[in-house]
Amino acid sequence: MAYTEAGDPHAEVNLLLLHGLFDHRGTWSYLTPHLVAAGFHVIAPDLIGFGASSRPLLRDLPDDERYSVDTQVAFLRTFIRQLDLDDLVLVGSSLGGGAVLRMLCTAWPGGPRIRGLVLEAAAGHAQTLPPYIQLLAGVPGRLLLHPWVQPLALATGVARFLTRRTFRQVFFDPEKIPRDLLDDAVDLLRTPNTLYAYSESARNLIPQDIASFSDRYQNIDAPTLILWGRDDRIVPPLFALLFEGEIPDSTLHVFDECGHAPHLELPVETAVVIRDWMRRHISLTKDACP
Repeated sequence: MAYTEAGDPHAEVNLLLLHGLFDHRGTWSYLTPHLVAAGFHVIAPDLIGFGASSRPLLRDLPDDERYSVDTQVAFLRTFIRQLDLDDLVLVGSSLGGGAVLRMLCTAWPGGPRIRGLVLEAAAGHAQTLPPYIQLLAGVPGRLLLHPWVQPLALATGVARFLTRRTFRQVFFDPEKIPRDLLDDAVDLLRTPNTLYAYSESARNLIPQDIASFSDRYQNIDAPTLILWGRDDRIVPPLFALLFEGEIPDSTLHVFDECGHAPHLELPVETAVVIRDWMRRHISLTKDACP
């Protein structure tokens, strides 16, 4: 697993940033400098199959476990153990938020101390998947795996068109889509097994026990910050209210004129909300959040 690390490694709290579906750790680069300036140590890994991390075929796993959320959780727990991380605030966006919830709400023998959670537009309830995810999870996604289709889509600009169209659904204001973010997303499609990992992730995005799993959220005992864009078209804000009602020690902040990824569309404002919430809800020394 590839990862980026920033800030003082001896800081009192470690923020582990987990990206969303079809994203990579670079999408946190707009938020990270502001978190580091607030005195936090930040670690942002690429989930398996994304960014610069490995893209195994996972043929040893059953079909319904390949690139599933629980498989990602297993890799993440190994990652945390290998880096000997402790005193964690788990920050998860979309799929990453779902992984945070699965990590915390399933048995974790010898796990680290979790100081808090930040759930940004977290995928933690059953919902209808957006059309572009349904396409990747279905027959069109499998067609893209044919050797001649991917180069053709890249050469003709179809891949770039579809990627930009997806970003336009994620952002409230399309003018705020960073050009380098779009370029990176298209470039990653050239990496072997990327579309395979994307297709399998989309197909196994919703855990089979999702309907009953949310009953466990009421047992979360870590302070939790819930962040959402009021104009989120991927995971509607209704789910923010569900999380607020289910998680006992939770705080909800909704950003106006913001879509599915506040850390991309409003990075400064998002960092301020996280910093101020940590000041109020997590025991830190006086200088931890200057």
